[in-house]
Amino acid sequence: MINFIQNRISEDLKHEYEEKGYAILPKIIDDHNIEKLKIAFDRIFNNDYDRDLYPFDRVYKHGIDNPNLYKVNNGWWLNNDVRSAILSPYIGYIMSFFMSTDEVRIWHDQVVLKKGNLSSSKKATNSSNIGWHQDYAHWQVSSSQNMATLWLALQDTDLNNGGMRTIVGSHKWGLKENADTFHEKDLDKLKDKFKKDHHWVDEPCILKKGEATIHHCLSFHGSGANKTDKDRLSLIIHCMPKKTFYRGRIDPHKTFDLNSKGNRHANVPLLGPNAKPGTYFDNEYFPVIWPFKIENSELYDINVEPLKDELHG
Repeated sequence: MINFIQNRISEDLKHEYEEKGYAILPKIIDDHNIEKLKIAFDRIFNNDYDRDLYPFDRVYKHGIDNPNLYKVNNGWWLNNDVRSAILSPYIGYIMSFFMSTDEVRIWHDQVVLKKGNLSSSKKATNSSNIGWHQDYAHWQVSSSQNMATLWLALQDTDLNNGGMRTIVGSHKWGLKENADTFHEKDLDKLKDKFKKDHHWVDEPCILKKGEATIHHCLSFHGSGANKTDKDRLSLIIHCMPKKTFYRGRIDPHKTFDLNSKGNRHANVPLLGPNAKPGTYFDNEYFPVIWPFKIENSELYDINVEPLKDELHG
């Protein structure tokens, strides 16, 4: 069971999120619970699961497809501690606050490791780069552009170990064409592509262990290589508001490609064989994490008193 530090979030931080497209949250998890998550990550990456399931969308196989970047989607299916973190009502409270919605569902999560690979005989490469991209460019099958992401650092994170960087105010630019560029590695080339007619302010997200960012689904963000000898771990939680539905294929002439805009996101098959435009993402694969019922608090081992006003909301 993962427990969070249940601080209220200030209106100033919400204003910062609305203006800049992202905000840095104060420490939301203590060192003891971080260590529990690190153990959970290690188990997931070594195929040791609490449930009789396989990874839903393992983008990079451990040390095979990309030796410097590992990413597993929907870790909450696989590990009980990750599950308790992803489904935490405190995370629900945070996302509800920033998204200004009275219901929050999980879109999916990501368990991510950027391998520390520096030694006397190695140099950092761009193989673990995350290209400048807009999350919603990958999620256009979703009807909502009021989606947001919480990015939790499990160690101190900065530019040296491949921390996230965000382009200030880029969420106000609208959806850019072909911004589904998560997997591209050349950050300078992507900058030249997307900065046209805009003021490009690249702001690094410098985080202490246990701190987190929240960013809008239209905010451009990316990251560089891990230049250290220690792994960089992050837990990423993507959320959507209520009544988010499947828009259908944006470009029906494109071939099936989970990483291409306009085609079926990997979440769409979870709607079942009869999914059609207008079908809500509201089944058990997309659980509600806000509002939270006080009578269920014992299931999560949390203290609901600090959030009682919001919980009753």
